[in-house]
Amino acid sequence: MGASLDTWHLVDAPTVVPQPYGIFSVAETRLTTDEHWRLGIRWQSQACSQVKETTGECIIPREGEALEPDDYCYVAEFEPFTVYAYDNDSIPGHTLEEHRAQVVQRLINGEQRAVEERVWAAITADAGAPLDLSAYDLRFALGYVEQQVSQNYSGTGVIHMSHLVATLLWDALFVSGGRLQTLHGTPVVVGAGYDTATDPLTRVGYIYGTGAMVLYRGDIDTRESAIDKAVNQVSYIAQRDYAVGWDCYSVAVKATTDPA
Repeated sequence: MGASLDTWHLVDAPTVVPQPYGIFSVAETRLTTDEHWRLGIRWQSQACSQVKETTGECIIPREGEALEPDDYCYVAEFEPFTVYAYDNDSIPGHTLEEHRAQVVQRLINGEQRAVEERVWAAITADAGAPLDLSAYDLRFALGYVEQQVSQNYSGTGVIHMSHLVATLLWDALFVSGGRLQTLHGTPVVVGAGYDTATDPLTRVGYIYGTGAMVLYRGDIDTRESAIDKAVNQVSYIAQRDYAVGWDCYSVAVKATTDPA
């Protein structure tokens, strides 16, 4: 009889420490009372047109040196999405409010990775097939991506990579003000949700670059899904709406992860 007793003492789970250099460390989170962003976000970029120069002495150019108008127009559009946690737990040992608080904590603990998975898929689709730099190492690939971003985007862009790639580039990245960045100050997102389909045995790592990022997110909403007294189970859903995008440019490369 004694062997069948449940004598385990219930304690709090370990505190979850957020990944420090994920997308939430870099993406510009915008706070607004206008809820229209939940339908998707759009803006006309002001950072990917080319500023020209002239040797004319005045605004009106000399003969044969006509000014060139800038016809560039890039409109960025990003659809909204929702991340959620859906628990199905035993009732005994916790009140319903405690169950609700637990599913909210599950969402908070895991939402950055979920957002990163969504953004990584969008960036890889936008950038297209990565440029094959597999004859070169990751340091060269990092420099190439940063050069391309600087040439095609007028501001400071963002570099995106997996934890594996970031570890191999440990001596080329630096921590500053809670962010990871390159030697030249470009912020780096090291995503737990990045590069999830890559087989490390292929000895290839991917690095992406984009323009500056924008992130909208709503408040956490909870719903009591069901209480099944017959089996002493309760279900809660915690969810949050997001809209995440980047400005007007993306580039992708792949390089070898083999130190040899």
